[in-house]
Amino acid sequence: MTLIMSWLFILALIVPDLSSSLLHCPHRCHCDDEKLDVNCEEGHLDVVPIALNPSIQRLVIRNNKIRIIDSSVQFYSELTLLDLSFNYLFNIPDRTFARQNKLQQLHLNHNKISVVSNRTFVGLGDLLVLNLRGNLIDQIEAMSFTPLVKLEELNLGQNRITTVGLSAKGLAGLMDLKILYLDDNRLEVIPTEKTFEPVNKLAELYIGTNSLKALQDGAFRVLSELTLLDLRSSLLSNVSADTFAGIENIKSLNLADNRFERIPSQALMVLKRLEELSVGQNYFETVSANSFRGLSNLKRFELRGSLYLRKIEKAAFHTNTNLESIAIESNKALHELEEATFAGLLFLKHLSLRNNGFERLDENMFSWNSLRTLDISDNPINCDCYYSKLLHRLQTSSRISYNATGCPHHLPDQWECEYILDKNKNLISVLVLAVAIVTAIALTFYRFRGLLREYVHNGCKNKAPHHHHHHHGGATGGSGGGGGGSSVTIPRTDINSVDYEKALTAEDDYVIRQSNLYSNQVQPILNGCYPAYMQQDNVYYNKPLPITEL
Repeated sequence: MTLIMSWLFILALIVPDLSSSLLHCPHRCHCDDEKLDVNCEEGHLDVVPIALNPSIQRLVIRNNKIRIIDSSVQFYSELTLLDLSFNYLFNIPDRTFARQNKLQQLHLNHNKISVVSNRTFVGLGDLLVLNLRGNLIDQIEAMSFTPLVKLEELNLGQNRITTVGLSAKGLAGLMDLKILYLDDNRLEVIPTEKTFEPVNKLAELYIGTNSLKALQDGAFRVLSELTLLDLRSSLLSNVSADTFAGIENIKSLNLADNRFERIPSQALMVLKRLEELSVGQNYFETVSANSFRGLSNLKRFELRGSLYLRKIEKAAFHTNTNLESIAIESNKALHELEEATFAGLLFLKHLSLRNNGFERLDENMFSWNSLRTLDISDNPINCDCYYSKLLHRLQTSSRISYNATGCPHHLPDQWECEYILDKNKNLISVLVLAVAIVTAIALTFYRFRGLLREYVHNGCKNKAPHHHHHHHGGATGGSGGGGGGSSVTIPRTDINSVDYEKALTAEDDYVIRQSNLYSNQVQPILNGCYPAYMQQDNVYYNKPLPITEL
């Protein structure tokens, strides 16, 4: 094999035309001699081709049937990218890549590799990305990665690594490592601080989809430059206030798909620079007011697939005024949002409420200042007048892109309002209270009507003008009496002694006066409030009798 490779190399130098794609490109492969790029994806290959242009820089042989890497790969010393993913590789011989000192990306993911050692990657001093995801690795030997002094990204996800398998020196030598994937393994506890000491420049750590169950206080303390921490699907039920000690600079945290029965507000408070937070698929029923207090820089929030979530209090995001994107999706037990839930979020641009259990949505629930996209589709919304107004606002807005559940086309006056907003309830309460007060006043007047009538009559009496009583001349005596007529003085009857009084008409007054003319007895005046023209020193002057009665 070595002899054949040598002859091919010499022949390519002597006869330049042999480097053309027509002579060296296998069937089902695409070879670009200008870009020095060869792609043999799904080429049904069972070995690495040996007759390619030796100057190629990118070689992609993914999704084939290759079972072993032999020395043929050393023929391509100019490679910067080698992709052997999705094959059947079960072993990598020592020093296989000894001549690939220009290689920057090596993708060996989704094979059947079970062991790597400190001799596996000899020669890869310039390697930046190593992908071993989806293999059968159960143990990382000490010093396995020491040749990779420039490595920045290491993907060990979807393997069988346990805590014991990741030894204290398993990551030794990776001084420049920025991104580490340990997700979807068999880790049961977070490795000790010493495990991460060789990689203290980590910016992103993916350690979710493990059976962690608990996090030790200060487990990440040495990772002071960490900006992203992914702990999804780790069976976590609680985190303490010191769990995130030392990593206060992280900007993205994923706690989705765990067993939290409440938002871990205390632990989150220390993450002052956090910009992205995901807490979906947990066990809590309520997102309480100020659950995310202290997270003043939060910009993106996700809450998806929480089967038990029933309520989001309207002050839940009260302190997160810099939020730009909110996704509350696929929470089937969440049937309503309180009015003004998103009030005060002046920078909110993207809001998704799709696939929940919302039966009512109206325009007062949203902050419209900066909103650019709104998704309220796939909800069992009642087509009432509130939803009609919301749709109308969306349809007439030129700056908002939206996705909404449609309703039958009705005229606005045909929408049936099945709900009453809180403000309408308050108005009804005020009206009921006002009616109650008026009724109480009316009943009071009715109860004390007698006293009020007496008070009015006494007031009228006090206002009537007072005159001195005059007695006109005329003898009073026994027999005789001269021929002059005498006037009759009629005293007022005390008003208070009268139980019932009726206003006298002019004819009633006339009858009373007539009776006074022919009777020696004094007649009482029943009405204590006569007009002034009828009162003259308490004397009634006789009205002339009609001629017909003389």
